[in-house]
Amino acid sequence: ALHYLFNHPQFGQLSSTIPQETRLLNLQIKPDGIHLDLSQAFTQGGGTTSMTYRVAQVLYTATSLDPQANVYLSVEGKLLNEDNPLGGEGLILQQPLTRQQFAKEFLAQESARKR
Repeated sequence: ALHYLFNHPQFGQLSSTIPQETRLLNLQIKPDGIHLDLSQAFTQGGGTTSMTYRVAQVLYTATSLDPQANVYLSVEGKLLNEDNPLGGEGLILQQPLTRQQFAKEFLAQESARKR
């Protein structure tokens, strides 16, 4: 599913916020969760909203078989966290990522921004 996500930036009328050059470099399923390592292209272009949506696309795709799974997201081998934020605007991710945590933190921020 992740390879499909990265290789098909458009599905019907839906389009992805993930840059087309993004590649899945490594995927490991460990006892503590799903570990994904993506290419540097994942961090390029777009603002905070675009970065948030691309994290959501990866998170929800990676956890499609187990919605309760933890996801650890890295770029070029470096874990995305407070010391290594995502993108130029510095989106800080708390690892591990979970659907529940994402909905609580990021979706609440998005609705507050729209007010």
